[in-house]
Amino acid sequence: MEIDRHKNQFGNQAENYTKYRRPYDIDVHDLFSSLLSKSATKILDIACGTGKSTEPLVKNGLEVFGVDIDPLMIEEAKKQAELKNLTIQYSVAEVEHLPFEDDYFDAITVGTAFHWFVNKTAMDEIKRILKKDGLFFVFWTLTTKDVPEEDSIPSEIFKSFNWEKVPVELRNLEHISEFLKQNELENVSTARLPFTHNDTVEDQVGLMKTASSYEVLSEEDKVRFIDAIRAALTKNLGTREYFTYEEEIQVCYGFK
Repeated sequence: MEIDRHKNQFGNQAENYTKYRRPYDIDVHDLFSSLLSKSATKILDIACGTGKSTEPLVKNGLEVFGVDIDPLMIEEAKKQAELKNLTIQYSVAEVEHLPFEDDYFDAITVGTAFHWFVNKTAMDEIKRILKKDGLFFVFWTLTTKDVPEEDSIPSEIFKSFNWEKVPVELRNLEHISEFLKQNELENVSTARLPFTHNDTVEDQVGLMKTASSYEVLSEEDKVRFIDAIRAALTKNLGTREYFTYEEEIQVCYGFK
């Protein structure tokens, strides 16, 4: 996968992000809160997208910021914050060049996006704006139980569209943990937070539209791809109301 090519492909699907990307399970926010210093005042969510990972950070006494490289994602995030009457300071920025002063934040979070910038330049910039003893908290969602063959999208569909996936190691707790240690974060730890959810065919179809590999397809191939996976999932679902998926949020965190 060409990381630089794919990480800039999300803006056109901002509304689908709002509609089809699920909110993160409350357990991840509870864990974050338990690790956050009681004196914390400023939190930054990097690669915030449309705000799914940012909005739960809003609490009394905290200033919450969100940045994303894509202006369309930030536009949608601001719209959602206004609709929900949430005070969040959103801005367009790439992680390698963050528009904040040194030692500015008490904590920095990244939700299902760290794989786009697992590099030293990004980590140096993150550490620059993070206060001493500040918390760096990254997390992502993975399917933990093999999806039964009768419930999965046939691999042939993905192959026929040259569908690219994020390299496995970039969503591997051991790999990310070692990366944080190499970049001099302290007390690096990990956690696994299991949860179960139900999806209809249209939930799954909509979710596929939020993938970067969908956005790089031609307009014709997008239609063909969606038709193919909708047909396969409809056949797989049969007379059931929805699919049930077992997943977990994987968390890796450390302190400056």
